[in-house]
Amino acid sequence: MSAIKAYSQYLLKRFQIVPLSILVLSDVLVISRIVEVDNQGWWTQAAVFFMVLAYLFNNRVGDDKRDFEFDAIHYPERAVQKGTIGIKQLETLGTITMALMALLSIVLGWTSVMLVLPVWFFGLWAKKDFSLPVTFKENYFFVYNFLNMLQMFVLQVFIYLSLLDSFEMRPIIWLHVAFVFGLSLQVEVTRKVKVAKTKAMDLYSDRMGMGGSIILWLVLGLVCNLIFGVLGVSMGVGPIIILSAMGCLFLIQVTGALLYFKSKKESYENLFWLAMISTYVGQNLVLAYG
Repeated sequence: MSAIKAYSQYLLKRFQIVPLSILVLSDVLVISRIVEVDNQGWWTQAAVFFMVLAYLFNNRVGDDKRDFEFDAIHYPERAVQKGTIGIKQLETLGTITMALMALLSIVLGWTSVMLVLPVWFFGLWAKKDFSLPVTFKENYFFVYNFLNMLQMFVLQVFIYLSLLDSFEMRPIIWLHVAFVFGLSLQVEVTRKVKVAKTKAMDLYSDRMGMGGSIILWLVLGLVCNLIFGVLGVSMGVGPIIILSAMGCLFLIQVTGALLYFKSKKESYENLFWLAMISTYVGQNLVLAYG
């Protein structure tokens, strides 16, 4: 297999660059409205978009390196385990993307330059499991996953501080950071809800059962929906638009979740994902253009 094809398959299947790009782009649109970066030129939005993707890609590579032996046992079909792409190749690409992130920080200002390395090192520390014992992940599964997801919180704060070129953040910005963090948690749960249990015991459905993990997913969706409503009112979106969007989008989530749970078929997982992506993007579009 050619190197280009191997990289392409990794980006599409393991990194899931297409749906991830859609989600990140919708986040950037809302950030642009809150910070009002339109007068700074489209390149500012592009810089933020690529910085987020660069960080997330490096995270994925770090995960694959850290979990190589574990995945070799439980997920031998993955590209890295099959040897179609080497972990060192991915590390090189990951380093290049992080270097690009550092260069883009120069474009955004001195605050971004000051923070890019601490954010990077926080990510590296997370990939070393925050120096926690080896057994921590197995014994404290939910706490471990939450700690790892804090990277999304740190990344979001970094992006805002970079755009503001200041360490002062208004309450509405913190509200949006909480909103994106909640959505990130829901996406993470979406990734780890399967019909069948695995021997790896690294899915939410492995630990809580399919029904329990879907309930958790819906609770996160409801919390995000409520934050979306408060955020929309704070941004001046009409109450009728907000209430209509809240009702319709949460109904989509409930429908997708129930169909997936009742069918108990892997083929319905795509509908589950579609419900997640539709509500994520839908909420952001209302906030960006409502």
